[in-house]
Amino acid sequence: MRRRTRIVATLGPATDRPGVLEAILNAGLDVVRINFSHGTPADHLARIRRLREAAAGLARPVAILADLPGPKLRAVLSAPIVLVSGREVTFGPGHASGADIGVTEPEVLADVRPGQRILLDDGRLQLCAVRIGDGKVVAHVEVGGTLLPGKGINLPDTTLSIPSLTPRDRDALAIAAQAGVDWLALSFVRDAAAADELRSAARAHYLDAPILAKIERPEAVARADRIIDAFDGIMVARGDLGVEIPLEQVPHVQKALITQARRAAKPVITATDMLDSMRLNPRPTRAEASDVANAIYDGSDAVMLSGETAVGQYPVEAVACMDRIAREAEKHRADFPELSVPVARMDDHVSQETCDLARKLQAQAIIAPTRTGRLPRLIARHRPPVTIVAATPDPGTLRRLALVWGLSPVLLPDGLAPGTDRLDAAVRAAFHSGAVSTGDLAVVVAHHPAEGGECPTIRVVRIGPNGQPLAPA
Repeated sequence: MRRRTRIVATLGPATDRPGVLEAILNAGLDVVRINFSHGTPADHLARIRRLREAAAGLARPVAILADLPGPKLRAVLSAPIVLVSGREVTFGPGHASGADIGVTEPEVLADVRPGQRILLDDGRLQLCAVRIGDGKVVAHVEVGGTLLPGKGINLPDTTLSIPSLTPRDRDALAIAAQAGVDWLALSFVRDAAAADELRSAARAHYLDAPILAKIERPEAVARADRIIDAFDGIMVARGDLGVEIPLEQVPHVQKALITQARRAAKPVITATDMLDSMRLNPRPTRAEASDVANAIYDGSDAVMLSGETAVGQYPVEAVACMDRIAREAEKHRADFPELSVPVARMDDHVSQETCDLARKLQAQAIIAPTRTGRLPRLIARHRPPVTIVAATPDPGTLRRLALVWGLSPVLLPDGLAPGTDRLDAAVRAAFHSGAVSTGDLAVVVAHHPAEGGECPTIRVVRIGPNGQPLAPA
């Protein structure tokens, strides 16, 4: 059976080497991440173009996720600087103002108060604010070290007033729209209102793509239900999250966020440091292998590679290793958590009943024709032990569904001939794609417009020769 958990990998200089992009696609890549915090617009556009060409050559529906910088603070330095424990340093708009360390979004310095922590480089360097004035913050170095240009700055004790979308995000959106990306992710989301702001900015560039909230701030954890409701999915971005909240809380928060997203039928990516040692080594640590498996047991739709593929020495091996770990974890389905879903709409009833019927009949597949992908997502959240085929006439939906757990997206001919049954067409498309085989038993489910709302249809069919749907014996 095909691997259900999706693999997301970040493109970068390491994947620009000849043959690497095709190799990681063959190794099992489902979604590529373009990190707009690094690189140039020309870099991003060239990588997306090469990815589209490679995916088309392999006839693979691969999604492109544009990860916007958000109000992520970074150090502006002309060269590395050594911070000495016990000394003081000054943060400001830049070196011209006499600051030791510039800040990419200097307006946030007005929000800092004495006694609040300033953490640099994922918390490796630790400072405490002592004086504020003239747009600058003077901080005492408690744990020193060498700070490199571009490293992250975290203010876990500070309530930020900076907008959710920065000028850098709006510039990145223009490039993402030009490339026609399939998903957008926003960093450092703090509340549900960021969803409307991001959608509005995307529409201004004529980009209609689903949006992910990266959960990295304490406020986002506290408001997770509302954020999940407002966005189309989330990313558990454990790097900054583990700096912004106590590190020991991250495992429990991860499990809770995954469950909340699954309950809402929104895809959830677990990210950061999953196979980090593979930047420099051809094999991960045992702890990293366990971390990936546990993220899958928790119910993640996707697991993500960052520096491992963007700048690491073994990008192909990292994707292949992630694939092997996921396949092994999925063999142990008894470890997957059950999901209690409140039944509030007809869709909830239909998806639950479809999964129950497939289990009772020991069917090999569930086939769902769809234009938006909503019904297949509702089915997938129950993690049924069968192939889930999402047949859609929309190429954009086809690619977007590559992020969702367990789905086998197949292209359904658009503009079916008059009298053609949409459910039968979906069965034939599933067969010709290789998702189902002759003799398989399938539960086919779809919504049909009817007076007064959506009227669901559920059929049970046996796959006949050439994909013809037959009545089961």
